[in-house]
Amino acid sequence: MSAKTSKIITIGRSYGAGGRTVGKLISDALEIPYYDMNILKETAEKSGLAEKYIESIDEKEINDAALYLSVGFMTPAYTSVRQIAANAQREVIEKIAKEGPCVIVGRRADEILRDKPNLLKVFIAASPEDRIKRIMERDGLDEKAARKMISRADKERAAYHDQFGSDSWGMASQYDICLNTSYLSFEEAAKIIISIAAK
Repeated sequence: MSAKTSKIITIGRSYGAGGRTVGKLISDALEIPYYDMNILKETAEKSGLAEKYIESIDEKEINDAALYLSVGFMTPAYTSVRQIAANAQREVIEKIAKEGPCVIVGRRADEILRDKPNLLKVFIAASPEDRIKRIMERDGLDEKAARKMISRADKERAAYHDQFGSDSWGMASQYDICLNTSYLSFEEAAKIIISIAAK
């Protein structure tokens, strides 16, 4: 694989807006690795926590009162399960970035890698109506269930990102590029990002 960019491209996305699809198109066109759910396996290995547990808290805000390791609880040595998982994921993402250009979807990669000079931060959005339609078609849900799923996922992603980071999830000023797939096809959105990343 011969990379056609020097950029590390992070993609934040509203649920159902097509961020993963756009990310894969970018990865293929620029011939760079694509990271999404595969980060979870490495995080599990790094943290020593079960992969199913890592999946269950993926991009969700976690209540420390509900889950913790008894490592000197209520003392300076205390480390929560959530923090162990977050630290491991940070290390995995930093390691991936050191290996060279790539596409990373979600997982606060924009926040974790914010000081990297070759970082291109992208956010993919779409109208609620279009996202509902996509989720209904993709997952075979009715409109009510799709609307509920989108609302929950967006709230969880925002809470997760903002809980650990200093920037607000989904706020345009925090990204280099914001694209709306209600007005652009996935292919058109990918082409815009590719043209910028390839400079």
